[in-house]
Amino acid sequence: MESTPPTAAMAFRIRDYRPADFDRLWRIDQLCFPAGIAYTQMELSGFITRRNAITLVAELQCQTPTPDTPPIGGFVVAHPVRAKYGRILTLDILTEARRSGLATSLMMECEQRLRSLGCTDVYLETAVDNEPALRLYRKLGYEILRTLPEYYSSHALDAFQMGKRLR
Repeated sequence: MESTPPTAAMAFRIRDYRPADFDRLWRIDQLCFPAGIAYTQMELSGFITRRNAITLVAELQCQTPTPDTPPIGGFVVAHPVRAKYGRILTLDILTEARRSGLATSLMMECEQRLRSLGCTDVYLETAVDNEPALRLYRKLGYEILRTLPEYYSSHALDAFQMGKRLR
């Protein structure tokens, strides 16, 4: 599936994860989140390789790929849970790729994949102070369901659990 961002400021296409993407995705996660919140290589690998995991990659069309730096602007990882609901585990977008429609496209395609697996609801967690993420998720129809005290224990930081109905 190819997606064009609403602002057309950055061309990209959404594609399925390939094992050769792993190192780049892990590096992106390290750039997007502070130590203690960013995933270890083992954690991220476990999420991506889990049975029925959905991992979608936004491949930038404006860069020339090189062997050590694939042109990836961001990615999303989700899991269906007992074919009833989906859980977004992470959405990572490089700073220079933000506000281009890339995150929205990744989330919409991910939600469509979850729907096709029979999920009727989707949930995620985000830090209470992550205003850009909160704006995005609200725009996509997510609502705050509850506060999870010290969800990010290494930072003594609360998270909001957010969710929405998949229609």
